[in-house]
Amino acid sequence: MSKFITITCCLVAVSLGFSPPNVQSWVRSVVRDGLSPGVQFASDTREFVAAEAKRRLLGDDEHEQSEQISILKSEISNLEQQLRRERLIVQRTQRKQLLALQRRDESHRPIDPPPLIVPQIVQASVLGEELASIWRSTSGKILDRGRSNGLTETALVLESNVALLDQGEDSGLAPDLPVFAGSCVIGKLQHVGRWSSTWLPLTDKRFRGRARLARLTTDGLVFKGEGVLVGNGKDGCFLTKISSTEEPVSAGDEVFSLETPGGFETPLFYGTVTRAELTVGATHWEIEVRPAVDPRVARSVCVVRPHVNPKRLAN
Repeated sequence: MSKFITITCCLVAVSLGFSPPNVQSWVRSVVRDGLSPGVQFASDTREFVAAEAKRRLLGDDEHEQSEQISILKSEISNLEQQLRRERLIVQRTQRKQLLALQRRDESHRPIDPPPLIVPQIVQASVLGEELASIWRSTSGKILDRGRSNGLTETALVLESNVALLDQGEDSGLAPDLPVFAGSCVIGKLQHVGRWSSTWLPLTDKRFRGRARLARLTTDGLVFKGEGVLVGNGKDGCFLTKISSTEEPVSAGDEVFSLETPGGFETPLFYGTVTRAELTVGATHWEIEVRPAVDPRVARSVCVVRPHVNPKRLAN
């Protein structure tokens, strides 16, 4: 039966090969239309089978991967939350340690007591010649009447012709305390009486004061050589004992007091260098200084005296 069918198909094919073109076209059309549903069915079937096979083969893997991704995301979120909690714990621990260190530092911090000696400024007026003469003549009478009570004015104050201040021992003054106007030294106390004092202007030949040179730079005052300031008896001073080995001295350099009353931290200003010369073979500079304030025109001055700090006494 199969041979018969085979022979029949061959004969039909041969006969179609020798048939006219229009017959061949008709036959092809009939065959194509007859086979088209089957071809379409076969294509759809193949696609369905392929999709089903893919679904069966890969569906489980995609589902597992999705579950794994979800689990990983959840674990990452948990780790981030745990990390934030640990950071907060570390920060709290650090703050506690810092506070403990601060409390320890404060408990072990050395006591910073107030200074024992503090400066105290005494305002004084310069007595003119007329007032000084009246005071001297009046004081003699007062002393005559009050010596039995121990009220004695220093004889040098009464007999001297030097300048007088209207403050004395009753204000806590003592010899050699600087007399200044503002922050500029203009002299020092010479003799101190009960109620008045004599003072030497820094231009007086008898004036001696330790001093130091300074130069103003971009970094502030730079101090250098130390010497002795001496009055020239006119309107200026000499700065002596500045060695030739010191840094060069020039006009415009400033001169400050080397010593200040107890507790007084601000440098006291003498004046400015107007001439500085170092002659050949000399061992010291020749320096002339112009006072910052002319003591001859001073009418109201200040005297800084050391004073025991009442806070220390209270402690």
